Amino acid sequence: MKKLFVAVMATMMLFVSQGQQLVRGVVVDEISKEPLAGATIQNTDTGNGAVVDRSGRFSVPAELGATLEVRFVGYNKQMVQVDSDLMYISMKPNYELEQLVIKGVRAKADDPVAKTTVSKEFIKKEYVGEHPIFLIERLSPSIFSYSESGSTVANYGQIRLRGIGQERINFTLNGVPLNDMIDHGVFFSNFTDITSSFESIQVQRGIGTSSTGAASYAGSINMESFNVSNSEAFSQVQLGAGSFNTYRTNFAVNTGINENNMGFYSSFSRLWSDGYKDNTFSDASSFFMTGGYYGDKNLVRITAFNGRSENGLGYYTVDKSILDNDPTFNNLSENDRDDFSQYMVQLQYTRKFSDKLSLSNTAYYGGAGGDFAEGTPDVDSIYVENYFSPYQTTFFSINYPLKNDHYGLISNLFYQGGKFEFSAGIHGYIFNRENREALQPDNSNPYYEDQTTKRELALFAKGAYGLSEKLSVFGDIQLRSMKIEFFPDYSFIFGDDLNRIDLAPIDPSSFTFLNPRVGFKYDVGYGTSAFLSYGRSGREPTRVDLIGGFQLNGNSLDVLNTNSFDPEFVNDLEAGINISKPRIALGANIFYMNFNNEIAPLGEVIAFGVQRRVNIEDSYRVGFESDWNYLLTSNFSFSGNLTLMQSQISKLDLGGIEVSEVEQILTPNVISRAGLSWSTNDNRLGAGVFVNYMSKSFMEYTNDPSLTVPSFATVDMALNYQPNQKFNFQLQVRNLTDAVYYTYGTPTDIDFSGTVEPGFFAQPPRNFFLTTNFRF
Repeated sequence: MKKLFVAVMATMMLFVSQGQQLVRGVVVDEISKEPLAGATIQNTDTGNGAVVDRSGRFSVPAELGATLEVRFVGYNKQMVQVDSDLMYISMKPNYELEQLVIKGVRAKADDPVAKTTVSKEFIKKEYVGEHPIFLIERLSPSIFSYSESGSTVANYGQIRLRGIGQERINFTLNGVPLNDMIDHGVFFSNFTDITSSFESIQVQRGIGTSSTGAASYAGSINMESFNVSNSEAFSQVQLGAGSFNTYRTNFAVNTGINENNMGFYSSFSRLWSDGYKDNTFSDASSFFMTGGYYGDKNLVRITAFNGRSENGLGYYTVDKSILDNDPTFNNLSENDRDDFSQYMVQLQYTRKFSDKLSLSNTAYYGGAGGDFAEGTPDVDSIYVENYFSPYQTTFFSINYPLKNDHYGLISNLFYQGGKFEFSAGIHGYIFNRENREALQPDNSNPYYEDQTTKRELALFAKGAYGLSEKLSVFGDIQLRSMKIEFFPDYSFIFGDDLNRIDLAPIDPSSFTFLNPRVGFKYDVGYGTSAFLSYGRSGREPTRVDLIGGFQLNGNSLDVLNTNSFDPEFVNDLEAGINISKPRIALGANIFYMNFNNEIAPLGEVIAFGVQRRVNIEDSYRVGFESDWNYLLTSNFSFSGNLTLMQSQISKLDLGGIEVSEVEQILTPNVISRAGLSWSTNDNRLGAGVFVNYMSKSFMEYTNDPSLTVPSFATVDMALNYQPNQKFNFQLQVRNLTDAVYYTYGTPTDIDFSGTVEPGFFAQPPRNFFLTTNFRF
């Protein structure tokens, strides 16, 4: 490692010594004056380029009179002639047809929403093949993640936003929901390496703008697929390798737009990894494509992906006493593995009636299916001294096949005129789930099967109006109405004399939510703006919540019939400030989220690593979030994000044990990432060192100090080299100091001794990943 550090520093000094004639400048939104981080600058005379940093600044080698091509997704391309060594470039939104779908769910630069938007160029710099959630946590405040295998590139992982679980975050691709509509989860392992085909990602924290699918409760994360009309034709090969015998290949082709206004992009990926934890291998492949007809007034586009992954599973936490001796220990066997596919097709038609009025329609189908084979030992949940312990041994193997089908239609109308902007839309879908259980190897004759169907219709509208040159108002309202029907396996419950599946469903669960949001944005001047907003959102329970587990048996029918779960609601008050100066970009906000009947995990594991959840009558989260980038010199910058947060539950009954004024579990008070970055004048070589810190969090609601996820600090290093537009190299070294740390845990008693101790997903020691990108 020391030799690597010396080599990196020597290369830096070599590049610093090279003199360059530079043009520096700032790129901002024409209306909001906010920096457009991630915009690209290219000298058309020499081919030299640069990426605008988070403060809106850039520097590129260019002579007076040279022409700079400035691009940013969603904005008109500009050709700017260099007339000074210090330039100010403002860009105007173009509302091009390909952007309208993502515009329906995404907050604009001047909307009063706490958000972080990441462009393709930033993704390209940071991405080495990991799931989107592990990339996002490095770029946005209030997010931390955990990996079940100890590898961020493969297998399963999840994120928490403001201490709230992934099943309460809205995920969309081009406005189409990715969440499982019944369990609300998202499993990026099923379509690995999809991030390589993203144009941009936006994270909205708290109640964001109206979206489709699962409620934007803790926040929303919306992804935009590759923009064919915004890129030249190319072929690309990416090769990667890293720790834990991890290998990645990706092949991509973009045709650009031809003379018939047609264009297509496609990508194929393959990934292998042993994982850090024992028996957590991954063997995955995926295909992604988008393209179609790109006219001046009409767009017809198809976007599709298909991914398959086979994973060794490690979804249970492991006792700390075991991890101290064997950090790679897995309490699941090599026979616990799954083989799943996930696929989606989106068909979009957009019509531009005028410069002010447009309509976009999307029809989609999404599906998932596969098998989960549970080997020996089987792991279940047993109550031990007010905690739950994952340990019970059986001596047979069960297969759990399931299949999802998701059909939906989205329509959005957009109006843009002067000081007023308005959009309205409708989203309807049908989601069907089939669950089975079979003793292996007789998988074709299941002893159990059920079905669950969910139907939803949502109406939404939002608008913004400029009350004056400095003050604007924003409004958003969403109406969601849904019905969930359960079709139990009556022969499994009552005997073989009853037909299976074909009896009438039990009484459906119905929910209706009206979710409003209002906010104000004020332009203070001198590159500073402020916002204030209030929103309210409601969210329905998941299938697991409603039936108290995974199987529709007699006990779960009793749970369902007693209506033991209520929907949850949150009132979200936010205020923030954004500063964009020549040397600094700073965003900061405070939030207060007050919850009614919050659906929160208990620490008790039901099965498959999923915790039992309960309604908590009254709770809140309050906090401060900030992200920044400060240009220390023309070559060095200091950037990072910080979250300070406090949570509290007024009162909770834990089966006869009543607690009050305790903290939420898995909700740390401090989350931060900060580091120093360096780049050469021409941005061809860059390096950075970053420190990550997270304070302790509790595992259960008595807030027992012996049952916590301990605080930790880790150090990461990154190196980027791009000598031209056709080649780039990235090296990332994580956990440089080889720290022992955990980001997720539950109370455990793996040997069923009655002694409860903390259990964790062991995160990896020092590890690295490098990737090369060749473009032709």
